[in-house]
Amino acid sequence: RLSSASLETLMQWREHLPAWVLFRKPPSQSEVLNDINRDIVTLYRCVQQHLDELGRHFKFQLVARDEFRRKLAESPEVMTDIQRAARFLYLHQNAFAGHVDRTPAFGVSAKRRPRINLLHLTETLSEVHIRLADVYIENLPYAELIHRYDRPGTFFYIDPPYWDCEEDYGKGIFCKADFGRLAELLRGLQGRFLLSLNDTPEIRAIFSGFLFEEVQVTYSSSRTSRPRAKELFISNY
Repeated sequence: RLSSASLETLMQWREHLPAWVLFRKPPSQSEVLNDINRDIVTLYRCVQQHLDELGRHFKFQLVARDEFRRKLAESPEVMTDIQRAARFLYLHQNAFAGHVDRTPAFGVSAKRRPRINLLHLTETLSEVHIRLADVYIENLPYAELIHRYDRPGTFFYIDPPYWDCEEDYGKGIFCKADFGRLAELLRGLQGRFLLSLNDTPEIRAIFSGFLFEEVQVTYSSSRTSRPRAKELFISNY
């Protein structure tokens, strides 16, 4: 069981790190964590396999706007996996609302401490390492992942970009046509799935025939307000 402090830190990763579902559920016999974002998958893998070396990169690190800008300007393509994971984690935890891929800005508040606690980061990552120890890490397109792992006993939690937010996970990764492709793929599924999306007429039409559950959520990334919104849990069970 993760400590409450570590859970709070992990839950802050939600926007870019859908693994928050994994951290909140008890371990299953076999678990697969898939993300199309290479930076996220590299971070998962380094926490899983190279924890000590990853923690070393933060030993004398400071939360500074100039450091944020410097790391933002660096190219991850010329880095080792550990350097790339450390860069992404620093940027994600210090960016406003965790936005690294789209218009990243240094996040600062006069009312709270920095989101990344460098003194306790190794402790937090150690607990994440324990949870990921028996998890398969994949970096596959959604269709390939579903085809590879679908069987009667499989359960999928699917977290695509929202309708009209298709580029939130990066350009060229997901488009509006993919919603229809995903729906057709899920109609032939052997296992069970739970899909979370924003509640729009288009989403209801594309995924018609499945079960819908309406939920109210609060978006917390706004600087001035916490707007309420309707979302859908879509499933085949």
